[in-house]
Amino acid sequence: MKFQGSTVIVFAFVAVAFFGLAAPGMTGETSPALNDARVQEVITMVKGGLSLDLLIVKINDIGNFPELSGSDLVALKGKGVSERALVRMVELEEPPMSPAPPEEPPPAMIPPPVEAPAAAEGPAAAQAPKAFLRVEIERPFMITYYEVALDGEVLAHKGKLWDGTSEPGQKLKRPSRIGRRKITQFTALETEVSPGAHEVAAGFAVTWVEDDSDDNDDWGEFAHEFYVNRGVRAIAEKDEHPGEWFEASTATCDVELGQTCVVKVLFEKRAPSAFGGLSNYSVSYKVEVE
Repeated sequence: MKFQGSTVIVFAFVAVAFFGLAAPGMTGETSPALNDARVQEVITMVKGGLSLDLLIVKINDIGNFPELSGSDLVALKGKGVSERALVRMVELEEPPMSPAPPEEPPPAMIPPPVEAPAAAEGPAAAQAPKAFLRVEIERPFMITYYEVALDGEVLAHKGKLWDGTSEPGQKLKRPSRIGRRKITQFTALETEVSPGAHEVAAGFAVTWVEDDSDDNDDWGEFAHEFYVNRGVRAIAEKDEHPGEWFEASTATCDVELGQTCVVKVLFEKRAPSAFGGLSNYSVSYKVEVE
């Protein structure tokens, strides 16, 4: 059998085009977002047969997700993830990475809460020893608010405590998180104090948005969104914000002239029991004197 020269050239071109274009699709590559441990956890829960309500609770508890493309959402839907769960995951997507801002200057020195003794005169006054207190916080998970109290008074805080309910069919603004995921340790307070014992307390909040669509079948006309706060308050008896606040704790710092008391604070999250529910939150302290 003989082939004309043009026939052979056309056949070779079609073969190259077919295999060249088909190769990437045949490699089995998947999106990095689908391989993320948080997304895989959702897929595992769906395959395990969790109810939609419990799945939404656990998605809120995970807190944030990588950015999901349209192809990622189609793939997740193909794995059985409901559209309501996908909407919640998209709402909790991490913001795109931006260039790191300049480092924030250290907190301004705050005058001691007690009346200072009369200052000495002459060169000795400039070299007089002082006492200081520094509070360092470690947060292994994302938060929306933190506060630090010294001797019953809040001296440092950042973020916002969210509360409120939307109008029917309207959406609330999503709470903004503090800091960046990879920076988990920072100095929250550094101040001069009088010699003696001081009480330090720290607190934080994790806030997200839920809705009452389960109680209202017609979302567009009747359903409301509302903020949910969970965490620990530094001064619980003064708290007026709605939420589920866990038991607060304090640390005692005994410092003398010429010393710095360092209070290391750890924000903790304990996973719920095997029967479901939400995580429990607490604060622990470690005190060192330098």
